[in-house]
Formats: sequence, C-alpha cells, structure tokens
Amino acid sequence: MKFNNLLINKIIWLFITLFPVLPHTLGAPNAQKVLHIFAFLFVVATLIVKPVRFDKRVIKYTVIIVGSLILYYAGLSLIFTEKLTFKDLPDYLRPIIYLLYIMIPFLYPLESDDWSDFFSFFKKLFIFQILISALVYLPALWPLVDLFKGRPSDDMALHFYRWSGTYGYPSDFSFYLSIFIFYYFCFFANRMRISMKEWVIIAAAFIAMFLSFSRGGLFSTFGILGLAFWLTGARKRKSAYVLIASVFIILTAVVITFSEEFVQVSYILDTFGGEDGNVDDSTSHRLKEMQLAYDYMAANPPFSSGSNRDELATQIEVIESFYGFHLIKWGIVGLLAILLVKLAALYICVYVYKESKKAQKPLFPMAFSVACLIASEVLLFGLSSAISDRFKTLPTFYLLLGYVLYEYTIMHKKHTVESSK
Repeated sequence: MKFNNLLINKIIWLFITLFPVLPHTLGAPNAQKVLHIFAFLFVVATLIVKPVRFDKRVIKYTVIIVGSLILYYAGLSLIFTEKLTFKDLPDYLRPIIYLLYIMIPFLYPLESDDWSDFFSFFKKLFIFQILISALVYLPALWPLVDLFKGRPSDDMALHFYRWSGTYGYPSDFSFYLSIFIFYYFCFFANRMRISMKEWVIIAAAFIAMFLSFSRGGLFSTFGILGLAFWLTGARKRKSAYVLIASVFIILTAVVITFSEEFVQVSYILDTFGGEDGNVDDSTSHRLKEMQLAYDYMAANPPFSSGSNRDELATQIEVIESFYGFHLIKWGIVGLLAILLVKLAALYICVYVYKESKKAQKPLFPMAFSVACLIASEVLLFGLSSAISDRFKTLPTFYLLLGYVLYEYTIMHKKHTVESSK
C-alpha cells in the first residue's frame, strides 16, 4: 500500500467515521472538542514536518475573513457580555476550527486521478453507516450502537430507534445522507449514466433519511432538490416527473398507513400541530429561540449580547438553529457577515461545478453537492439546526468544502497564467 495523499485522506475520513460519541463518558459536545483537538494536532504536525507553500492571495483573504470574524465575535463579547468565562471561548474561536478542516485538502491535495478511488472509498463508508444504523433492531448489538449514539439505548427509546449512523444524532446523519442524494442528482440532471449499484445507494440514502425521521433533514433535502430540479436540466427530463410522482405516492402511502402505528411518523406530523392543535416540544423550542433572538437584538440593535453563555443558560437550555445562534449572540451584523461568507462559498462551488463540468473533471458532482449543502443550511435547515457546526457534520462539511476551494485555487492560478500570456 502506497503512503500518499490519497491514503492520508482515506485515513482521515475513516477516523472521523469511527470516532465514537461515548454517551456515558464523553457525550457529543465533549467528543466534538476531542475530535477538534486531534484535527488541530494533525494540522500543526503537518505544518512542522511538511513544507507547504500556500498561494499568497489565499492566505491574505483567509486571514482577513477569519480574523475579522474572530475580532467581531471577541469584541462584541467583551463589550456586551457581563461575565466572560472560559466556556465563551469556543464561540468566537469557531472560525479557526472551520479553517483547520478546510486546510487539510490543501495540505494533502487529491489529484484528478485520485477522485474515482477516493469516492469509491467514500461509498464504502456510506455502506458502513447504513449497516450501523440498522443494528438498532438487534438488541444483542446495542452496546456497539451505543458507542455512536447521542441518545443511547437506555435513554429515550423513540430517538434511539431513529437512524443516525456514527453521526450521533438523526439530523446530523440526514445531512450526511444528503451529500449522496445531491451528488447523484447531479448525475441525473446532467444525463450521466447511473449504474444499478449507484441506484441502490440512492435508494438506501432516501430510505435511511426517512428512517432517521429528521424533519429538518427531510424538509431541507426535498426543498433543495425541488430548487435544483427547477434550476438545472432535470426539469426537461420526462423521467424526472415519473420519479417525483413515484416518491410522492410512496411517502404519502407510508405516512397514511403508519401515522397511527409508528410514533416516529407522528413525530414528523407534529411539526404542524398535534391532535391538540399545539406543536411539539422541539418545534416550540425553535420558536422560543426566534423570540429570544428578537428580544436580544431589540436590546442592542444591530448587535446582540455576544457569547454570553452563562446568562443565556438561564433563558434557554441550548441554542439549536443556525439563525437563532447567530442572531442571539452576534446580532444582524453577525448574521449578515456569516451569510456573506456562505454566499462566497456558494459562488465558488457553483463556479467550480461549471468549470469542472466543462473540463470533464471528476470533482464536479461533489462541487454541486457542496453547493446544495450550503443552500440547504441557509434556506431551510438553518431554521431548525446549525447543522454545519455540529459533532461530525462540521468536519464533514468543511473537509468537502476544502476540496472544492483547493480546486478553485488551481483553476484561478491556471486562469491567471493563461491571461498573462
């Protein structure tokens, strides 16, 4: 086995996949911190032992963006947070965590010829995630499943049976599954051949997402698929309408048939109000976040309270949503700043998708998928979860974004050289 960049990337993804939650000892929040520490040590060790030359333009814009966000977060916290504690530190150092994972594809770049092999390995990890999820139906193997569960078998049976792979939580897992759904939708939209094995993967991803019973995952994935359907060539294919009708009929049949049998189905329907006309606790929590965001912004417009974890803990147990997190802590200014960063990343992904597609480079479906992930969080998923900031979704998203950004720098460098001739 040749020890090269391809192998190192495989090891990194295998490590992330197998990293446990250990709910009875660590738990997802602490497991995430440990995972980030490993990432930090890995990047620092690489920079020490391996000579790396970064594009000066990349370094300049990275320092400006990351530095500006950190200065704003820290400054706002120093001004408006009455009692700063060590717990507040992760909030305004978070952009550095993003940068750690983005840097890895720059430190160990994949060549175009590596992508076929890499994605083949990536699909094997997907199969492993499906198998781990299915083990919730085998009580003898629950000790193994519990290693990767945010809510283990001895806590909240309803949520234990929701599929989550090794990602800890169903919503996180649904975000991971959507990578493959968006990836193969790109094939379909561009009339690329999809083999029978790949159709099986697509079907498995949809089934697993439904069995995760993640409302945010289901609504955002189908919502972005609808948007992508309209914006791409998929709407011109007659077979697309047959597939849409088939999926709609199957899902409707499942909901009608099992809404009284499975509490998980009722859990999805309760988003819109249960039998008593009231929304469930989870939806109510998000509504409370939005009210809290309004209250804090109204007190210090256009800013907010800063990190302020101690005071916020007396107001709400945890801030779940992307919009709730940024509005409550950083105000309208902070939300607009991160949305601009997301918009820039979306533009780059779309650019790489189009240019890679023209050049027939194998990365273009992944660039499309990452663009859909960004749109998913900003337009829909962000209303229920800060999905790209969670346990394993953070390294997953920013590693994939790193691959696209690296390809963008290669394209830009090539374009600059050609323009100077």
